Amino acid sequence: MSRHLAWMLGAMLLFFAALASQAAERQTGRNAVLNLYSWSDYFPKGIRDRFQAETGIKVHYTVFDNPDTVETLLSVGHSGYDLVIVNATPHLAREAPRGFFLRLDKARLPNLQQADAQVMHALQRSDPGNRYAVPWMWGTTGVMYDRDHVQAALPALPANPMELLMNPALAAKLEKCGISVLDSWIDILPMVSSYLGQKDLSAKPQPLDAVMKALGAIRPYLRVITSSGYFEQLANGELCLAVGYSGDAMIARRMVREGHLNRTIDYGFPKGVVGMYIDNLAIPADAPHVDAAYAFLDFVMRPEISAAVARDIGFGPGNAAAIPLLPPEVRNNPAVFPPPEVRARMQLGRVYTPEETRVFLRAWQRFKAGS
Repeated sequence: MSRHLAWMLGAMLLFFAALASQAAERQTGRNAVLNLYSWSDYFPKGIRDRFQAETGIKVHYTVFDNPDTVETLLSVGHSGYDLVIVNATPHLAREAPRGFFLRLDKARLPNLQQADAQVMHALQRSDPGNRYAVPWMWGTTGVMYDRDHVQAALPALPANPMELLMNPALAAKLEKCGISVLDSWIDILPMVSSYLGQKDLSAKPQPLDAVMKALGAIRPYLRVITSSGYFEQLANGELCLAVGYSGDAMIARRMVREGHLNRTIDYGFPKGVVGMYIDNLAIPADAPHVDAAYAFLDFVMRPEISAAVARDIGFGPGNAAAIPLLPPEVRNNPAVFPPPEVRARMQLGRVYTPEETRVFLRAWQRFKAGS
């Protein structure tokens, strides 16, 4: 009887050990993969490999070139992604209230305390209480140009770099060397509105007509309207002037340096409001590997990880503790970290109503078509 009881107890122990092993295997399998959806260059292979070496979690890295694509996938559901990059405005601001993302358990993110307080404060315009998003990289929208080409075409540079684009007489002189603007009404229309002295971009006929008339006057001088590849064209000398993102200006400078090209890329801030963007990491509401997502979020918020990426791509890190780790040429670069006078003018775009969005989008499509 005692032998039978001992056999039964042993069998039960083996049974429960097997269950525990299977549970552990399921847990490991559930978190052995992280599906990440992001802009290119935001998470270099060396960073992903280091995360996998530390955690055993393999990162599947998918790149998008339009945030609207991400929004469409998330709205349908079951995207399969565990972390996505989402800009503060307009996407995060309109997606978070619609339940696209998990509310962050900040107890699982000890390194979140490293986040830049000023960036976190600005982000609250889109994410009140900083409930859903971890800031990754940020920057501004401004004017980048090939210094030698522009100076050769113009007798003197204007005090407001936006004059290079918005003054038809100056734009006409730069037409031959190539002008580009972002294919993004949400960036360009507010810049032009501010240039004209308007307090805010308005969908009302009179102020919007003034914005579109000003854009129409320089439309014949534009070579391309695009949000991708323009910085490479600037670095290669195919363009001499582009309105775009500060991070892209830094990429263009890096390409010039690495290609040993004989040109200098300058970056200038518009007078008035300076558009600011914040790219964030957020966990989709139906993410299949939530534990892996938290592990990666806390990993990339380490100061040395944020600094390594910011150093290579030239964006401002959302991690304040990363800034002292950056080399002086990045840390002291005003295009990456604007001076206080400019930072006081930086502003995230506001979220427009669906009707305003339709009005602006129609106006932008007409502008692109040259009609």
